[in-house]
Amino acid sequence: MVAPLEPDDPRTLGGFRISGRLGEGGQGVVYLGHAPDGAPVAVKVLKTGLDPVVRARLSRELDALRGVAPFCTARVITAMVDGREPYVVSEFVDGPSLQQRVSASGPLRGGELERLAVGTATALAAIHSAGIVHRDFKPGNVLLGPDGPRVVDFGIARQGESETITAGPVGTPAYLAPEHIAGHPATPASDVFAWGATIVFAATGRAAFGADNVAAVLHRIMTTFPDLTPLPPPLRALVGRCLAKDPAARPAARDLLLELVGTVPGPLPAGASAHGVPSVAPAPPHGPSRSPVTAPPAGRGGEETVPGGGRGRSRARVLAGAGAVVAALGVTAALLVPRLAALSAGPSPAPTASAPARSTDAAGPAPTGAAATDTPSGDADGAYPQTASAPKAIPQAFAGKWQGHIAPTAGLLTSEYDIEIELERGERSGRWKEPANSCEGTLRLTGGSGPRLTFRLEEVPGCVPGDVVLTREDGALAYRHTDDLGLIAYEGTLTRDS
Repeated sequence: MVAPLEPDDPRTLGGFRISGRLGEGGQGVVYLGHAPDGAPVAVKVLKTGLDPVVRARLSRELDALRGVAPFCTARVITAMVDGREPYVVSEFVDGPSLQQRVSASGPLRGGELERLAVGTATALAAIHSAGIVHRDFKPGNVLLGPDGPRVVDFGIARQGESETITAGPVGTPAYLAPEHIAGHPATPASDVFAWGATIVFAATGRAAFGADNVAAVLHRIMTTFPDLTPLPPPLRALVGRCLAKDPAARPAARDLLLELVGTVPGPLPAGASAHGVPSVAPAPPHGPSRSPVTAPPAGRGGEETVPGGGRGRSRARVLAGAGAVVAALGVTAALLVPRLAALSAGPSPAPTASAPARSTDAAGPAPTGAAATDTPSGDADGAYPQTASAPKAIPQAFAGKWQGHIAPTAGLLTSEYDIEIELERGERSGRWKEPANSCEGTLRLTGGSGPRLTFRLEEVPGCVPGDVVLTREDGALAYRHTDDLGLIAYEGTLTRDS
């Protein structure tokens, strides 16, 4: 859908007439334009403030983009990166995005899903063959043109070569790979992960790792595996391998395409089940510089090498064009980064939608993290019971209804929220609420010393479990919430709700 131009929008750029808005994203605004001969084009005006290093890199990538096969991407026509208003002009694809198509008409099925998988894998192989990492592969960047799917809006003009979570916004959270979230640069393997998540969306109509608050989505990407049962085998198995937590366990884009067209049968992966549902070991707690643990990919029968079953003549006609292209791509099968972490030993536990379980006994949850060393030492009001393990009750100084605003620490792709907590004297747990995301959970007391209490935030579907520290400060509570992986931290001040 083309929206009208706004008052500050350009009317011409480099000889191209601008007639409407096609969309706006993190990189800039995309306009519908017209070449001097009247042909429609897409004109993307990039956000200003690009430093010389970024401009030079953008220029290199645009040169490489011109070498990508135009049958599966939107061909770059021209670009201007040195002026006050940098822009890129590319071929206009007359069709909805995959995001729009699924939102309007529901999930793709049968041959339509197969054609999407093959077409987008072909595009990814061509992009990687040109030495480019897309960085923002998602349903919104797959256009369904009359001649097949086209991949657009490459992750160009980012702020710096390293492009990690802490360097600024990169990609769309729901389609970020675990290693990217953990602080490593985006690689071809990251694109393959995003491809797998995109196919899950196409086949189910739902984001693979949810679409609620960003912190919860990132946490699920790092710790859980999506339900792939709606996908037809063996596409289910192939997508499972693409969503492996370890990038070294994912197929390269070329191998992904070859397997889709039935040229190379995939091996039976370790940990495969008869139903093709992967088992996964939740990633252990670690900081952003550490790497996630691999999830063994889905299993499948070796004889099923093409989505939907056999290799009949009709399937051959559908996939012949893509199969012929593969031979010319010459994409290396090696990934560009080393294995992030050794595979976990032994069989993996079944996936869960929450953080790893903590041991409990008759006395309640076992303290972990900072709480493990926080033993009560008494308080001025004598509210802390004396025990060698953890306080057994909430003291009066912390009792009451509290509310306030919390914000993420610098550099994280998360938002700010208002929260409410309720604590009662003599109880071992309290209630936690985040109204904006309709999240409610339990604060389980795990430790305390002097003016500080530590809690375990649990039973909080839709939001992120973790450890909460409350510290009394001049009649208020200093609040800090960290997740199990050390990726997300919120801080703020809570006041009594009078």
